[in-house]
Amino acid sequence: MKIDPEWLTQRSENAPTAQHRNLPEMPAMRVRMAWQKLKAEAKDGEELWAFENPASTRKKLGHHTGYALVRGGRILKSTIVTSA
Repeated sequence: MKIDPEWLTQRSENAPTAQHRNLPEMPAMRVRMAWQKLKAEAKDGEELWAFENPASTRKKLGHHTGYALVRGGRILKSTIVTSA
């Protein structure tokens, strides 16, 4: 799925926790591992951002959240961590 830069919600400097995303421990661990994998790929000048597609797109695409590796406002890579 192509992530639109307008979906970026906030810079994500710390790994998510179960409390952060209101998830049980096992799903939270999956989310944390996906974040850590993307973080490990980041190079100088790249940032990790959380994203969520807007409500106006959910009827067609579903509801997705995740993380994106961003450089200069351009999304280089992303990972979806929850879908509904």
